[in-house]
Amino acid sequence: MKKQLLTSSLFRFLERGIVVITSFLLTPFFINELGSNHYGLWLLILSILGWFNVVDLGFPQAIQRQIVQALELNDKKRVNVIFSTGLVLFSVLGGLSVLILIGLTTVPAIFGVEGLDQITLVDILLVLSVKVLWGFMMNPFHGIFSGMLRFDIDANISSLNAIVKAVMVFLLLSDLNIWGAVVATLASDVLTNTLKIYYAKRLFPDLRFSFKLASKKEVIDLFSYSKHLVINGIANTVGTKSRPLIVTQLFDLSSLALVSIASNLIMHTSAFVSSITGVFSPLFNKKVARNENMELLFNQTTRINLFSSTVLFLSLFIFGKVFILLWVGQEFEYAINLLYLYVVSALFATFSSSANTVLFAQANHKYISVITIASVVLGLTLTIFLGLKFGLIGMAAGGVVNSLIFNVFAKIVLFKKYNNFNMRGLYWCLSKSVLITVIIGIAGSYLLDYLAIDTWLEFLMSATLAFPFIVVVCWILLLDKAIKKTLLTYAVERMPANIKQKFIKEL
Repeated sequence: MKKQLLTSSLFRFLERGIVVITSFLLTPFFINELGSNHYGLWLLILSILGWFNVVDLGFPQAIQRQIVQALELNDKKRVNVIFSTGLVLFSVLGGLSVLILIGLTTVPAIFGVEGLDQITLVDILLVLSVKVLWGFMMNPFHGIFSGMLRFDIDANISSLNAIVKAVMVFLLLSDLNIWGAVVATLASDVLTNTLKIYYAKRLFPDLRFSFKLASKKEVIDLFSYSKHLVINGIANTVGTKSRPLIVTQLFDLSSLALVSIASNLIMHTSAFVSSITGVFSPLFNKKVARNENMELLFNQTTRINLFSSTVLFLSLFIFGKVFILLWVGQEFEYAINLLYLYVVSALFATFSSSANTVLFAQANHKYISVITIASVVLGLTLTIFLGLKFGLIGMAAGGVVNSLIFNVFAKIVLFKKYNNFNMRGLYWCLSKSVLITVIIGIAGSYLLDYLAIDTWLEFLMSATLAFPFIVVVCWILLLDKAIKKTLLTYAVERMPANIKQKFIKEL
């Protein structure tokens, strides 16, 4: 099982790499073709579509959890009951989302845009409502991949989606303007969603849908688990998707494009981390189903989270300035200041991710929504207050304070209420993670300023030289012996036979 999880992590990591590469290539292309104003409009549209994740009412996590447990018991009939119930349920929720989206387009002024941009915004939202619907309907299929620990299939399909979308954007954007991005998005989703259905059936040949299998009792059981996720989902959506609206209300679409440069780098880096560690979620569900102790797994996954995030965020801290200037130019230089603060916030968020996973697996998540609401209220208050007083940098600083309070302390207090795990070593690991990132990050960025790196070749050469050093430092300071042994064993087993023999002899 560990090998399967590590293999899935590898494919998820590769998927994220493809998504990041295509995103990095597309961003300057978008800005050059559309201008910063229309690029900000496209970002706003994507943010609005993201708001509809809240309408899923927490059912995706509930369905994935139920499928994992049904597969663990080898109950094929129950898998189909959960799948059929989920497909009907998400079709209804998707339809509701489309109706809400159509309703919002009747009052476009609430999105903070005016004139012709307002008309374009409404037209695109109406067309992309189709994407919202089938996005909901794909959730039960994701549950199958998750339940069978086949994240590699999901990752490969997502990689294909990113490649197809990027190619179509490059081909269509110049002629169709922002509508080229709309066509590319819809076409790539049609292709990859079809593949998801095909591979889910191939992976689980007994999978079938029937209205007769859809069960009211199953909906009630799903809701009994997910009811606490509803408020949590609403709060999370407000917290994560409100930034673009706040920026457009306080500033303008060009400022939104500026913020997105830094936040996208953080988002992609965080996704790399989750691609490595996110595959452990079903494992926690399995341990709960077997009533096994999870303290060792929790400590290991938290340390791997911190190790992975420190390696990647430290690299981002050091090379972020050079990358942004080479990537999108001097016009977006201010985003560097935001990036540094976002890195610290992201490290704090990493610390509580395994605790969240354990609480959800144990169904001890009912108070998470309370913490999330408090976090969102304080976060929005700090964002608006500090944004008005200090501008975009104030908004970013408010995020650091909010993440420290709730991810490092409040969520762990809740976690300790249900799990008497020793957290002292993990807090020390977090402290080292932050110190390593800030101290080495500042030193590294000053060194790059001194070296005056101003070409992509110099950037790649310096990053290639620095990355092994970063990995070694984090490996020594953040991982314990057991984790190092597991990771080294996995790496050795994947080596070619001749190299493996030499490596073993040297050990």
